Amino acid sequence: MFNQPHSRILRRSSSILMFAGLFFIVGVHPTMADEIAIWNFNDSDLLVDHGTGTLTSNFVPSNLVFAAGTTNNARLGDVAGQALSLQAGTGTTNNSRNITLNVSTVGLSNIVVSFATQGTSTGFNSNQFQYSLDGTNFFDFGSPYVPAAAFGAVPLVFTLSSIAGLNNNPNAAFRIIFNGASSSTGNNRIDNIVIEGTSGSSIPEPTTALLLISGLTGLIGMKRKRRKTASRTAPPHSF
Repeated sequence: MFNQPHSRILRRSSSILMFAGLFFIVGVHPTMADEIAIWNFNDSDLLVDHGTGTLTSNFVPSNLVFAAGTTNNARLGDVAGQALSLQAGTGTTNNSRNITLNVSTVGLSNIVVSFATQGTSTGFNSNQFQYSLDGTNFFDFGSPYVPAAAFGAVPLVFTLSSIAGLNNNPNAAFRIIFNGASSSTGNNRIDNIVIEGTSGSSIPEPTTALLLISGLTGLIGMKRKRRKTASRTAPPHSF
């Protein structure tokens, strides 16, 4: 008889701990990626096709043309359509020039930039991907890449989850600097540029987890204290 209150406490404590365990299990479920901006170039312009963002370039305008695209990295049912073709231009004047993407990542983290690309044998064969936290100062991310000769099936992917400053940033920007073209007709094509991130958090923050554990421990302690007090003040049992 005297063990009943203690047993009830244990049962309630176990229920609370089971709830806490469920919280952590739910907390580690992966979140889905949200597409911030997509350029498919099917309208033969530099305007964003899905989402919100801007694409600008300092290439000679006549060397920004459009050619056959691909479904590699296409989203939301986009067809192959057109791709952006960047030409080296007279005297390969566009070596060291770029395209720049500006977006807001507010509410998002784990930013990823991906696109399909291909290049001709005399096109840009040393291209540097960069990121910016303020839209002005850019930093190299990884080594220069060399485009394949054809689009193929696998896009080029830059996973920027290690750059915490890109998370929840209204001034995030990305840039590709093109180099290595050896003839005026050399070119690279880019298609289906996608910038995406994840909303929310995949696991509880350490502070949140600590507060939850502390709160549960305190609740269990209060329950036990109340039971002990009630046991001491209760009238003796008569048999």
